[in-house]
Amino acid sequence: MNSSFGPDLTRVLAAATENIRRTVAATVMPPVEIRIPAMDHLAEAIAPLQPALERLDAMMPANWQGSHLAYSEMIVLMQEGVPLAWVPPADVIRQLLTADDAASRAQVIDDCRPAILTSCKAVLAAVTDTRFHEQKVLIEECVHMAEHGMFSGAQALAANVWDTLIRGLAFANPGWLKPNGQWPGYAKVLENIPAVEDDDPTIRQFREAAAFLPFPRTLEPFWPPAPVPEHFNRHATAHAAATTQYTPVNAVTGVMLAVSVLRDIDDMGYPVQLHA
Repeated sequence: MNSSFGPDLTRVLAAATENIRRTVAATVMPPVEIRIPAMDHLAEAIAPLQPALERLDAMMPANWQGSHLAYSEMIVLMQEGVPLAWVPPADVIRQLLTADDAASRAQVIDDCRPAILTSCKAVLAAVTDTRFHEQKVLIEECVHMAEHGMFSGAQALAANVWDTLIRGLAFANPGWLKPNGQWPGYAKVLENIPAVEDDDPTIRQFREAAAFLPFPRTLEPFWPPAPVPEHFNRHATAHAAATTQYTPVNAVTGVMLAVSVLRDIDDMGYPVQLHA
């Protein structure tokens, strides 16, 4: 990951001690054995850590803040292609985390569709960068279509807006492009997007990677005679338009992904150069 990609969060993170890092990272990493002070002194021991913990919590997408979610499990779910940054609501995330398999997670998305789409509208309303006004309006159209059962249209448009944002990120970062400045293809993009690169990620790594973790799964290529992916997939949405790929669950997933990335770009202030 190119460390210059996002804003410098080091000042905030450097203010935390190793104990603070361990306290927060306990939800990202396997639990570690830490000596706990006697209960009658616990509040006194934690009090100095609280401001830093609150600052770290405030760095996270709004739908995670104050929710005490299992970040390590969320990483796995996002890597499976399910967007969790900014949308859906925390209670839906908890249902997704307790679901047994991909089919049951898809059922959660389908069952919770009204709540998910409502949260998408609220998150879009929080996007303030006027450079993305047209993309914001287009995703709002996606939400409207999904709310009214026009899932295929919602999925196709959401995938295209998301793709526009990806290309905007690439063209604003010359290192992502070919030496002649041309579009490099998705494999090159995947080499450069923020990622959780090891089993012991820092909070900064995790925060920068949050909205991008579904990308590898969503950008998986497939070619005949390989079967058409059943999960939301950009390639299949563009080139395998039929009922295997076009489903209500994939439509909502595509809308969530577009909302998540747009809001994260807006929140993190990433450089973007749209050709639209």
